[in-house]
Amino acid sequence: MFVQLLPIKGSLKNNLSFKNKIGKSETTQRIIFMVKKSIQILLLLFSIGGLQAQTTYQNPIIRGMNPDPSICRVGNDYYLVTSTFEYFPGLPIYQSKDLVNWKMIGYVLSSPTQDPLIGCESSVGGLYAPTIRYSDGTFYVVCTNYGGQGSQGSFYVTSKSPIGPWSEPHWVNSWACDPSLLFANDSIYYTFPDDKGHFQMATLNLNTGKFNNAPKIIGHGLGASSPEGPHLYKIKDYYYLMSAEGGTGYEHREVIQRSKSPWGPFEANPHNPIVSHMNNPDNPFQAIGHADIVETPDGWWLVCLGIRPKGGNYHHLGRETFLTPITWDENGWPKVENKSIVKVELPLPKLPQHKWEKDSIRDNFNQPSLALSWNFIRNPHSEDWSLTAHPGFLRLNGSSKNFKLKDSPTFVGRRQTAFSVSASTKISFSPQKPNEEAGLVVRADDKNHYDLLITMDKGKRVAMFRQILKGDVVGVHYKEIPEGDVLLCLTATEKAYTFWIQKEGQPSMLLDSAETKYLATETIGGFTGTYIGMYASGNGFANTNPADFDWFDYEIDPEKPYDWSK
Repeated sequence: MFVQLLPIKGSLKNNLSFKNKIGKSETTQRIIFMVKKSIQILLLLFSIGGLQAQTTYQNPIIRGMNPDPSICRVGNDYYLVTSTFEYFPGLPIYQSKDLVNWKMIGYVLSSPTQDPLIGCESSVGGLYAPTIRYSDGTFYVVCTNYGGQGSQGSFYVTSKSPIGPWSEPHWVNSWACDPSLLFANDSIYYTFPDDKGHFQMATLNLNTGKFNNAPKIIGHGLGASSPEGPHLYKIKDYYYLMSAEGGTGYEHREVIQRSKSPWGPFEANPHNPIVSHMNNPDNPFQAIGHADIVETPDGWWLVCLGIRPKGGNYHHLGRETFLTPITWDENGWPKVENKSIVKVELPLPKLPQHKWEKDSIRDNFNQPSLALSWNFIRNPHSEDWSLTAHPGFLRLNGSSKNFKLKDSPTFVGRRQTAFSVSASTKISFSPQKPNEEAGLVVRADDKNHYDLLITMDKGKRVAMFRQILKGDVVGVHYKEIPEGDVLLCLTATEKAYTFWIQKEGQPSMLLDSAETKYLATETIGGFTGTYIGMYASGNGFANTNPADFDWFDYEIDPEKPYDWSK
């Protein structure tokens, strides 16, 4: 914003000559008064500009892989959970007071008994589509675990606090995905799709963890493929059944039906689909759907998933969480304005703004536990990592396992939450054999990842860049490096990753680059997004030496060109 200072009336020469008539002191006071007034007006204008800058928010509201959002309200707080598939701990819980600024406060499932994942298929197994609800002092999360050894399909867990501790799973002996709960009429309605185009429901007995009655078909999809993600709400005199359909890709959409009875029959909303971008191919957001709604003092709001394709129809960050207001027409039907479009920028909810403290760029690994941003692949083995073996470092003991197994390789990673990021780490690692490796990895799934690793080649310690796509090694590049600690670095843009190595105090060396589209869901399939993290493996044998990571930096929109020598 351009602001022009108000001029002092008359020239300085005139004011100085005028002092002989009004006195030096009075002239000085008048000049000071005019300057102060100008400064006050300037500050006021900046203040107004600042207020204007705070009147809107930008989608998505939770970035990086955070699909299938479900939301509930407790007083002035809002809690949201998303799917995690094979990543552990499972089901992050985010908290907000204004629907726009969110902070991760914990995980629903933080032990292997709660979240068995060993054996689940990469990017399509594990935890699908949770629902979070609150009733009479207790939080409930219902979800489905696919393919983890020990999993039994759908389950629910409970807690008196959103940060836990959460109960062990109550398995409901159902493999149906996307279950949801409604507390109404002194009953707990458990709704789910049956993979045949129908929605079924039973009432749940919390004392036994079982259904009171056999599930009954209450409704069906509205004509598109793969009806899923149902949520049932009781709002005034109606029961509203909201669901996704059209598949999880570019035809994704959200529809609503209603009935006077929770058991149906249901009639369709004339405003359907309530949100969808399937007819807007040029919109920066696509695959909008799988939604949940919540009532606030500012009316009703909808959270949903969506993607941000780049470089054509390629998205690699995964499905993210979006927010849009909904209104109700004179007949009691909900709708999203602007032809069901979720806009990039929208007016802030009329709720007191509450911004959380930003995470620091650097993690020094000097806390007794890992930060909440870090995840493992499936259930980690306790002997593979430590924060105490070398205090102030994250130690990874490379095991015999690697990404080729449906197990837990020695990997600690975090979601990539923006297109433009830099990530770097300082590593101490002395491999003894060619099979031993440790370093930095950009992972889409077990078969598709970019690796910047320290290893041995022809008897020399080297930095290796390796592309593994669809399970095959498609490119390897080595560069000999000196003994001692080194920095491993990457920068990311919408279309490419660039990988660097550096000896502290020396210029950085470019090793290689790779395109983001080869890690995109449109290329490799699945339901997850990219992670950036630290990795160690002996590829069939345990590493001779551990890999010690002194720190890890993660920065969004870094200085360009990024200067690693700083």
